[in-house]
Amino acid sequence: MKLAHREIVIALREPFVSNNGVTTQIRQRVVELTWRDLRGLGTARGAEPAGLDACAPALAGASPYGLRAALDALPDVGAATRSAVDMALHDLLGKAVGRPLHQLLGLDGLPVPPTALSIGACPDDELVRRGRALAHWPVLKLKLTAQDDGSRAGVLRSVYPGRIRVDGNGSWDLAQALRVAEELHRHDVELLEQPVAPGRPDDLRQVHERSPVPVFADEDCATPEDVLRLRGHVSGVNIKLVTCGGLSEAHRMILLARACGLRTMLGCKVESALGVSAMAQLAPLADHLDLDGPVGLRDDPFTGVRIDEGTLSLPTGPGIGATTLQQTPTHLGKGLT
Repeated sequence: MKLAHREIVIALREPFVSNNGVTTQIRQRVVELTWRDLRGLGTARGAEPAGLDACAPALAGASPYGLRAALDALPDVGAATRSAVDMALHDLLGKAVGRPLHQLLGLDGLPVPPTALSIGACPDDELVRRGRALAHWPVLKLKLTAQDDGSRAGVLRSVYPGRIRVDGNGSWDLAQALRVAEELHRHDVELLEQPVAPGRPDDLRQVHERSPVPVFADEDCATPEDVLRLRGHVSGVNIKLVTCGGLSEAHRMILLARACGLRTMLGCKVESALGVSAMAQLAPLADHLDLDGPVGLRDDPFTGVRIDEGTLSLPTGPGIGATTLQQTPTHLGKGLT
């Protein structure tokens, strides 16, 4: 098995503003694993070239049928880098047997929740314009910053009748978060994501216990061990491939969260359809989806999962089902007998 990688840069249709800053373009690294006449694709924002180079020798004699052994042989390269390789390995496995990954996981035919569409921090008049324009979407996620008190959810609610979620990205201290939660409740917000900074579990637990709006962890949830620690501290967790290290860990975290009585949201970065198509393979297992990553891109070089006003249609191609716009699959495997 051979590993190659390259960086791609994709512009956004318009700047995206959150508590983490302003984004006008994204950079992500694309991984290509070749095995026999098959090509597996993976990607992650933040994947390190040196880390990917370090993975190549460990994969030299690997087979997609030995996916677990291949993952166990990888060096410690960080979650984003590991996620890109994990994704490409899963893509190869699906192509080797000629089946979409969600079929191999036994999820074919199960219902898929609608995905939220995120609205970045923006002036009230812009929020009103976007809320009206997006009235056909079933769920919107509003990004708030440390300067917000929650009242902007009321601005959105004044023009938008659907489900609203709010992401605080760790913006507030405990007292502020509780005040924001009360304000969000007034505007029928269905959940509040990461209200306090990560690494403050007692504050997160107090918000969870006292908030009239269900609280989900995002930045505080990166590993299966985090899921166990968050039991009793939140109502649910947001799981991202680039944070947890790939599809194998994401699947494990979903099942563990269920066992702990936690609801699950599958999330993504602003990213191409390649990465979102991978996470979408697990979508039937989730309670909520936040997989709108490709929607705001100007020229996504990949195609895969289709998003139509919040409805996700999983790719039908083998593996994760994503291809470049310039190339369609030439080998679909021999299939299962």
